[in-house]
Amino acid sequence: MNARSTTPTVIVARTARPERRREFAAWLQRLVDQASRAPGHVGAEIQRPSPDDPDEWVVVYRFETAELLERWIDSPERHSLLDEGAGLAIGPAREQVVVLERDLDPVTAIVSVRVDPSHREEYLELYHEIDDAMSRAPGFVRTEMFEPVPGLQDDTVVVFTFDGRDNLDAWLSSAERQAILERMHPFVEAPHTINVVGGFGGWFDLGEHEPHRWKQALVVLMALYPTVLLITLVDNRWIPDPPLAIDVLLGNIAGVAILTWLLMPRLTRALSSWLSR
Repeated sequence: MNARSTTPTVIVARTARPERRREFAAWLQRLVDQASRAPGHVGAEIQRPSPDDPDEWVVVYRFETAELLERWIDSPERHSLLDEGAGLAIGPAREQVVVLERDLDPVTAIVSVRVDPSHREEYLELYHEIDDAMSRAPGFVRTEMFEPVPGLQDDTVVVFTFDGRDNLDAWLSSAERQAILERMHPFVEAPHTINVVGGFGGWFDLGEHEPHRWKQALVVLMALYPTVLLITLVDNRWIPDPPLAIDVLLGNIAGVAILTWLLMPRLTRALSSWLSR
């Protein structure tokens, strides 16, 4: 029986001191740079704070094996840097170690909701509740919220990624999620969702070297987010209040077409050097 190859990953969340945000960001970059020199390092990324929590930073480290990941976590170089940055953060780090299967294709879903401005606070409370529940779901990789942009788009957009379609579907249909959505219902309009499924449809055919999955996911998000905003703007202007099933179907058709024949070929060509590293 062939075992699937895996990518041991540690997700570290830290809260920066508000008065030292710039120093904290520079220190965090030093940590990531040091990790990149460690044996077995595969990749790392820094997720900057969201508008809802301007001091919460998340770093994701990926290594070839669990042993090499543990060696980095316990290394004197890392502990020395942690000691240097102790005064820049509030409270201890929150660490979660996960193992992602390399041959599973990440799946990203985008949910766009129109929130009643008079109930914004109630919605955000429930959003944080559903976000916390989703982070504990099997296969969860990451999530991010994009606030409305005055004069451009009125929707709140939530992007979340799972390590495969089965885990995404399990979360979308979970009783816990449905219960929170029911409580959200009085504060939002019907959501519009677009899913990207599988290995990104041959968008990253760069020869013998396949780009890292996290790089593929980032490039897809770069194309997917403006695509969803454009579709939502056109939808709201030209097809007001359509049936939800038709709305989702038309959005998926338009989104896949724009990504496949317009945006992704241009992005992968422009970023081919970075993707191939």
